[in-house]
Amino acid sequence: MTKAVSLIGPDRKYERWRWQIFAITWLAYTGFYLTRKSFAVAKIEMAHPAGLGLTNNNLASIDFVYLVTYAIGQFAWGICGDRWGTRRVIVAGMLCSVLAAVAMGASSTVILLGTFFGLQGFCQSTGWAPLSKNIGNFFSQRERGTVMGLWCTNYAVGGFVASIIAGRFGQALGWRWAFFGPAAILFAIWILFLLFQRNRPEDVGLPSVESYHGEPEPVLARDASVPEEKEGSWSVVLDVLKKPMVLLLAGVYFFMKPTRYAIMNWAPKYIHE
Repeated sequence: MTKAVSLIGPDRKYERWRWQIFAITWLAYTGFYLTRKSFAVAKIEMAHPAGLGLTNNNLASIDFVYLVTYAIGQFAWGICGDRWGTRRVIVAGMLCSVLAAVAMGASSTVILLGTFFGLQGFCQSTGWAPLSKNIGNFFSQRERGTVMGLWCTNYAVGGFVASIIAGRFGQALGWRWAFFGPAAILFAIWILFLLFQRNRPEDVGLPSVESYHGEPEPVLARDASVPEEKEGSWSVVLDVLKKPMVLLLAGVYFFMKPTRYAIMNWAPKYIHE
């Protein structure tokens, strides 16, 4: 039965779950930056002879491994999130991110640091697509522009806060704690995610958000029906890639990323020097 909010007013339980999901997914993606920014901050001490004496080329090579695995993971985890649900993907990815950060903090060679930062990149790529999907399951199409605009503050806040936290730990306890400290905080966020996140309204006995708002179920093509479009199928992915606007935005994002990651990965060391 369709439950139109415009006719009977907001459902308190439904609204509580919607904003609970908003909060926990916002916190989750903010938290991913804790372990993502650790290396950028630790570079300062790792380059000193008293640290590991790594050269800029060493540090750049480690960054390169991370960016390659992060890019590869972006193609895979969105489909996995559709098929298996956000919960499984993020729980595994976030916990693995914590372990990879701890392993980096315990490492002392370029090979090990590159290996574990490459693993970190693959873990970090579990975040964006599945969590965006999670938001889409609780907020209908007409409100997603506003909601996503607010939700996307997570990466700005995360990047800012993560640098401060890693810097404080590293300054007080040594560069290895620029990895250990943020990893401990992300582990606490992982526990909160386990407790408060759910994939869909249906998982807690509620109707879909489209039913709640009296909207039709979304489909990719005008003449398609909902059962014809299996989530996570390659046919749907390929149909999306044919959209001119998707290709345009992908191109813009591709050329913006090198500048963003150059600043994110090297600003602490650059400013320090």
